[in-house]
Amino acid sequence: MANRVQRWRLTSAVLVMASVGCAATAQDRGIGPTAAAQGAQPRPTAVKVRPEPSARERIAMEAAFARADANNDGKLSRAEAAHLPAIEARFDQLDTNRDGFLSIDEFIAGAMDAA
Repeated sequence: MANRVQRWRLTSAVLVMASVGCAATAQDRGIGPTAAAQGAQPRPTAVKVRPEPSARERIAMEAAFARADANNDGKLSRAEAAHLPAIEARFDQLDTNRDGFLSIDEFIAGAMDAA
């Protein structure tokens, strides 16, 4: 008897969660009376998430950064980035803090986006 009650509760919980998930998905996509009544715009369903580099990839990128950093100041100028055509082509896009240099984090983010 206890097994039957537990199974019923579990089944009920799963069905409730599934129906809530379906309703939320419909609203996110702008489907259904709630979204339409509120004038909601459909949300984009695909979001690009930048993968984290593996330890091996990070070491390789740090080595490439160090080779390009001719004056060893810990940042890449536009002239130093000229030795890396893929980075040079997107220098302004990668320089997110707009200081005229690429930090190691900006460099790695750019390398991961290109991969």
